[in-house]
Amino acid sequence: MAKKHRPQARKIAKQSNVKPTQPKNEEGAMIFSFKHLQLEHPQGKFCIKAKDGNYLSKFLGRLKDVSQQKANELRQSGGKALRAHTIDWEHTSEKSGFNHLNEQLQALTPYQFQLSANEHGRIHGFFIDNVFYAVWLDPNHELYP
Repeated sequence: MAKKHRPQARKIAKQSNVKPTQPKNEEGAMIFSFKHLQLEHPQGKFCIKAKDGNYLSKFLGRLKDVSQQKANELRQSGGKALRAHTIDWEHTSEKSGFNHLNEQLQALTPYQFQLSANEHGRIHGFFIDNVFYAVWLDPNHELYP
């Protein structure tokens, strides 16, 4: 019986030695994570479904601008433009805070900052090092009614 001819796999040409580089994160610069973002709040709060594309555009633009800052500067001074500050759950509509998160995350200091002057609401979350974990997007100011 004749041997079947098997085609050999083509050798892949060596790629150039040029490797893509990722932009380096400035030491302490803000990084955003949406790992803990709650898109469906049980009471219907903190929802962006009804917002148009303009809201999303403003939101992403604001995050881009804020990501140029150092996380420690935002936590310490907040700046007037961002109105960033810690959240005191007692003075909010959510007395139990981020109760859907595990105990370790609930124990972290919650922060908020505005997206733009009252027009696009606020973002609420917490920091771990220089990473801000967004938990709620609050376009209608429902945390501090």
